[in-house]
Amino acid sequence: MYGILLESIVTFIKKAYSEEKWELIRKSARVDQENFSAHQVYAETVIPRIVDACHNHLGIPKEDILISFGKTYVDFISHYGYDKILKVVGRNFRDFLNGLDNIHEYLRFSYPKLKPPSFFCEQESRTGLVLHYRSRRRYDGYTHYVMGIVKSVGRTFYKQDISVSVLKQETTGNMVHVTYQLSFDNSAYQEEEKRENTQNLPLRMDVFYDLFPFHILFDRDMIIRSIGKSLRATIDEITGYDVTQVFSLKKPLVDFSWDAIIGRTNTMFELATIDPIRGREETGDEDEAYTWTDTNGKKRTSVVSISQDDDSGTFLRLKGQMLFVREWESMLFLGTAVLQDLDALCQTGLYLNDLSMHDNSRDLVLAGAQQGIEMKLILKQEQSRTKQLDDTLRQLESERHRSKELLYKMLPKALANVLISRAEQNGLELVPNDTMDLAQQATLFVCSIQTLDGQPGPLETAQSDNLQQLIQLQRQMEMFSERFGYYKIETTRHHFMAASGIPTGTEVTEENACFLAKKVFRFASGLSRLRVCMAICTGPTVFAVIGSRFPRMCLFGQTVATANAMVELMKPTENQPQILVSETTKLRLPKDTGQKFVHGPPIAGKVAGKEKDIKTYVLQQQQ
Repeated sequence: MYGILLESIVTFIKKAYSEEKWELIRKSARVDQENFSAHQVYAETVIPRIVDACHNHLGIPKEDILISFGKTYVDFISHYGYDKILKVVGRNFRDFLNGLDNIHEYLRFSYPKLKPPSFFCEQESRTGLVLHYRSRRRYDGYTHYVMGIVKSVGRTFYKQDISVSVLKQETTGNMVHVTYQLSFDNSAYQEEEKRENTQNLPLRMDVFYDLFPFHILFDRDMIIRSIGKSLRATIDEITGYDVTQVFSLKKPLVDFSWDAIIGRTNTMFELATIDPIRGREETGDEDEAYTWTDTNGKKRTSVVSISQDDDSGTFLRLKGQMLFVREWESMLFLGTAVLQDLDALCQTGLYLNDLSMHDNSRDLVLAGAQQGIEMKLILKQEQSRTKQLDDTLRQLESERHRSKELLYKMLPKALANVLISRAEQNGLELVPNDTMDLAQQATLFVCSIQTLDGQPGPLETAQSDNLQQLIQLQRQMEMFSERFGYYKIETTRHHFMAASGIPTGTEVTEENACFLAKKVFRFASGLSRLRVCMAICTGPTVFAVIGSRFPRMCLFGQTVATANAMVELMKPTENQPQILVSETTKLRLPKDTGQKFVHGPPIAGKVAGKEKDIKTYVLQQQQ
C-alpha cells in the first residue's frame, strides 16, 4: 500500500487526539516510521496494527475507527489536488460510483505499483443501488474503510447523506468480495428504454478495422470471431480460439465469462495476453523463443521470459469497453493498447501508425517519452528527500537515545527518569526540581588526591606523569563507584565525591563504601606520584538537580561539610592507608562485619555546625 493512505491516518489521529496519542499508538503498533511518504510502498499489515492499537488506547470499536479513517481520507487527498478529479467524475452520485474504476486507472500514472480494487453497481432504483467491492487485500477492515469513503464523498461533493450497510462478505482465494446496500436519493436513475434500430448503416469491414485496430469480437461461447489488424500484426492468429485461453481479465475483478461481462458493459475492461509476445527487439539471453502446434493444427510462436512480470512490456495490455452487438449476438471489445512509453512500443512490436488516430493513444506515447525523464528526475529527487528525512529522523532518535544515556551518567537513574518524563510533557525541555529534597541517610565517599613532593626529573616530565596517573586514578574511581552502587557527584583535579542512598535509601551503602575505599587505595598504592586520602560519612543530606541545559546533582548540609572536613585532616603517606570513617557510618555497619578500625582524629564541632566534636575511625587495610 502507498504511504498516502497512512499519511491521512496519521494526520487524523494527531488532529483528533494529539501528537502524544499518536506516539503512543505508533509504538504500540510497532511502527518504526514517524512520517510516511505518499509515493512509497509500505507493508499491508501497518493499517491493521494501527487499528488494533487505536482500539486498545482509545477504547473505540474498530469499525468506527475504520469509518473515521475513510471519511478523513477524502478531506486529506484534497490537499494534493485530487478533489478536482472527484468533482468531475460524474454529474451525480450514481455516475461517480460507476466511474470508480476509472479513477483508480488515472491514479496508476502517479502510483505505478497500485493494485486497485474493483467496483460494480447493480439493482439500481430511485432510492439507491447495490455496490459490489472486490479487492486483493484480505484484511476485513477495508470493508468499513470503504464505507467511510463513500459516505464522505456523498456528503462533500453531492450534498447527500448516504446510508451504507453490508449485505454480504466473502473471501474466495486471494479475493475479498463485499456487497453493500446504498440508500440515497437516486432520482437521476432512469430505466433505459429498449429501442430497435430499423435503419442499417453500411460499414465495410476494412473501415471498421481501421477505426478499431485492437478490437476483439467473440460470441457467447467466448470464441474469437474477429480481431483488429494491429492486434493481428502483434500476436499470432487467434481467430477461432477461446478468448479466455489467449487473454486474462485484469479489470474488473470478476470472472472472465459471458454472464459476468454482459452485466458490466458500463465498466472499463482491461485485458492482457497470457503468453509473452515477441517484439521487434532480439530475444536476450534470458528469453527463449519456442514454436508449438496447437489443437487446431496451427503453428504458434511465443517467448518465455524468466521474469514474467505483468507490468513489463513483454505482455500486451488492452484497455477499453465491452459492447453487446445484438445483430451479431456477440460481444465487441473496443480497446486500445496500454503503452506507457516508447520502450513498451518497441517491446510489443508495434509502430505509431498501428495506433488509432481518432483517440489520444499516439499523443500519450509521445508525451510519455518527452516527460519520462523529467518525471523520473522528480521522483528521484522526491525519493532522495524522503531518504534524507528518514535519515534525519533516525539521527534524531539516536540523539535522543544518547541524550538519555548521557543524562543517566550525569544523574542517578531515578532522578533522570523523572526529568525525562517532565521533558516529554514540556516539549522536550528539561525541567529541574523546583525544590530541594532530603535524603535521611545518605552515605558520602570523598577522596582527596595529592601529589608527593620531591620527585626527581624535570618539571615538565613530572607534571606529565602526574596528569597521566591522575587520569588513570579517576577512571578507576568512577568504575569502582558504579560497581558498588555509588553515583559520582563531583570530579575535579584534586577532589572526588560519590554518594549512595540518593534519592532512595539502601541497606548496604556503608559496607560497600568500605570495599570501595579499599579498592581505590590498592590501585593508588601502585602509583608512584599520587597519594589519596579518603573519608566516609553517613547522615541526612539535602540534594537538588541544578541547571536545565547541563543538569547536575548538588549536595548540601552538615554531612557534606563533615565529610570534607574529615578528608582535610589527613595527609598522604606512602605505606599507611588513609581511610577515615565517621562514627555514624561505623554504627550503621553490620555487627558481623569484617572491617577493623582504630580511633582517628576528631573533627571540631564548629566545622560541622555541632556543639561537640565528632569521633572518627581509621579503616584498617587487612594484610
